Amino acid sequence: MKQGGFISHLRRLKRKKEPRFGVSDSIYYHMTSEYGDVLQNVEFALVSAWRHDPEIDDRLVAAALKAAINGAVPANQIAADLVDSLAGVRQFRGDISDNLWTDGLKVVLNSVHNHSNLRPGNRGYLNFAGSFIV
Repeated sequence: MKQGGFISHLRRLKRKKEPRFGVSDSIYYHMTSEYGDVLQNVEFALVSAWRHDPEIDDRLVAAALKAAINGAVPANQIAADLVDSLAGVRQFRGDISDNLWTDGLKVVLNSVHNHSNLRPGNRGYLNFAGSFIV
């Protein structure tokens, strides 16, 4: 394959790329432009928990978000405590639909993956999000 053909192939693959965790560009744009407060509520709960428990890292945050999205209980107790914190925020945000809440969790999970390599002890996402939360 010629180089120009290869580049075109890569561009086509990029366009067909599946959204990560079900977060399409339109969902991402909708959540960040219309429901930034929901994302802030989720991130506040995660960062606040981390500030109280330095054992929390990005892997536990990702595990908690995945469990909350899927209605599961994580095996790790710290991740389960994070899910409980998220459930408390969800009760507080009774003004939004379950679908909107789940989309918000997915957007935050996507952010975790964008800002972290998810290795044990990595806190790239938490440091990033924490820089915006007082």
